Amino acid sequence: YDLNFFAPYRFARAAARCLCRQGRGGQLLFNISKQSVNPGRNFGAYGLPKASTLFLMRQLALELGGDHVRVNGVNADRIRSGIVTDEFIASRSSARGIEAADYMAGNLLKQEVEARHVAEAFLMLAQMERTTGHVVTVDGGNVEASLR
Repeated sequence: YDLNFFAPYRFARAAARCLCRQGRGGQLLFNISKQSVNPGRNFGAYGLPKASTLFLMRQLALELGGDHVRVNGVNADRIRSGIVTDEFIASRSSARGIEAADYMAGNLLKQEVEARHVAEAFLMLAQMERTTGHVVTVDGGNVEASLR
């Protein structure tokens, strides 16, 4: 919880105070996760704080909108990272009897989602001046984790 909820919570509170005090609006962006809406086996310690972060994002959108502070998030799935390592991918793909590339492209588009695609979503949200309380999903189409 310290890393995946309390750190963003504390940062958001401090940033919100600063943005509201300045009176010029602004934006808070949260890195959520597909785990927030579609938990995976043995990922409870990661998914629970991410679900709390999703709620925090929505709550802050309600509370800060009057001060013109936008609050949005990105919900990504299967991005190579400190959690989704080559070893993790090999284990998951082996358990499913598929190749690692097929595991990483296991979505409706049949294409691996890369960190750059997630970065593009953050950039897009940062540029959307009339959007708050929104979550952009970047997963290539994972129906089970769909917020749609």
